[in-house]
Amino acid sequence: MDQPTPSRLSILYRGTIVELGKYFKNVLSLKEGIDKEGTKQGIIDDVEFKGHGAWILLLAALIASIGLSIGSTAVIIGAMLISPLMGPILGVGFAAATNNFELLTKALKNFGIAVLISIIISTIYFLILPVPHVNNELLDRKTASILAIAIAFFGGAAGIIAGSRTYKSNVVPGVAIATALMPPLCTVGYGLATMQLDFILGAFYLFFINSVFIALPTYLYIRYQRFPMVDFISAEREKKMKRYIAVFLIVTIIPSAFIFVNVLSSSFFMRNAEMLIEYVNQDLEDTKAFVVSSQIDMDSEPRKITLAIMGDVVSDQQKASWKRESQDIGLKDCEIEIRQSRDYAGDIAKLRDENSFSALQYTKQFMQEELYRKTAEVDSLKQVLQSMGERPQSSTIAKQVFALFPGLKDAGFSKMSFVNSEGKVDTLSAMIVKWNQSITPKEILESEVRMRDWLQVVYPDERIEIMTMP
Repeated sequence: MDQPTPSRLSILYRGTIVELGKYFKNVLSLKEGIDKEGTKQGIIDDVEFKGHGAWILLLAALIASIGLSIGSTAVIIGAMLISPLMGPILGVGFAAATNNFELLTKALKNFGIAVLISIIISTIYFLILPVPHVNNELLDRKTASILAIAIAFFGGAAGIIAGSRTYKSNVVPGVAIATALMPPLCTVGYGLATMQLDFILGAFYLFFINSVFIALPTYLYIRYQRFPMVDFISAEREKKMKRYIAVFLIVTIIPSAFIFVNVLSSSFFMRNAEMLIEYVNQDLEDTKAFVVSSQIDMDSEPRKITLAIMGDVVSDQQKASWKRESQDIGLKDCEIEIRQSRDYAGDIAKLRDENSFSALQYTKQFMQEELYRKTAEVDSLKQVLQSMGERPQSSTIAKQVFALFPGLKDAGFSKMSFVNSEGKVDTLSAMIVKWNQSITPKEILESEVRMRDWLQVVYPDERIEIMTMP
């Protein structure tokens, strides 16, 4: 039986698909313009770390430390641009991919020296010039996120692809900024100078994961492009070197995989926790209660979300609905703690009726917290009275803020004290604001950043917080 003759339309359609396939294959090809010998020599040269390279690293660490101490993003970017840390990391990926054990050893050695110098310089800086208040730039380098890992991987891929071209481009400086290697190292120095273990471990954890996920795309790209492997004198030596490199890859990749899974889990938990907090805020919109603060504890077992609520006491039905919502959005093993000042009296009465010993313990806890709160209020009032003659009064500040930020609906300014779980009293200056509904979340964020900077100028020696009412 004769086959039907294809129509002109089907022939044209198939021809167009084929041409589009060829076009995109040509556009996305990584084979064109590659310089294997130049790439190899460039990476080997960048691995070398002595003389001017050591001085550049030292200066980059100082600049990054200054940027972190004053909270300046622009200064930190400058330090990332001149930092030579990328060289040894790319060298590790290249050496592992080409079985170059000698280059791998040199790259790891220089990488270790660079890390050590950066940490020592930053530690000395923060010991000589301590930071009075932890700013957002330091806090941002304390934890790793799934986005940080993605940026490191894609940045490393862009760096090796651009560096392997015959005609070099301006991609590498952008990669240095995106992958952010120097700031976490200097944050480790800050942690050492201030003896804060969470900063030391958190920042080094971020640096390590960034380094691994920069070297990984380099290894994969060099393998994909089939760069020449190192020739060994004997087959036995070749087998031995390959075994060493394989062990190195396993020791590096397996912990990184666990870290990646942990970061992925933490990122999902943070996202879901923020969704729950937003749900609670929306659920309280038509009531006289509102969330004044929220805390997400990732380190407790199980993980915990603490919500401090002022105003009317939240009903058990509302709490149950929040618990159900947490289950629905994936927070199944999470504890939700609701703190309200009015809860204590009812709980004490209930326990007293049961004539239990725990009632006395709870009463004692309640009285201690009340004492701490009253003491904090007295301290806060003393500080306000002392500063009234030197600084603008709270009412004046609240009025001025309306002239500077026209999107405000309500605003109040006060100095307050708070007590932590250990009974330590601390103070801060708080601007409590409520924005018009016409203001977008992005505009609110930008306005609150400018508001905090303005208040920090007025009260340079105090801790400033912006609290947004729902």
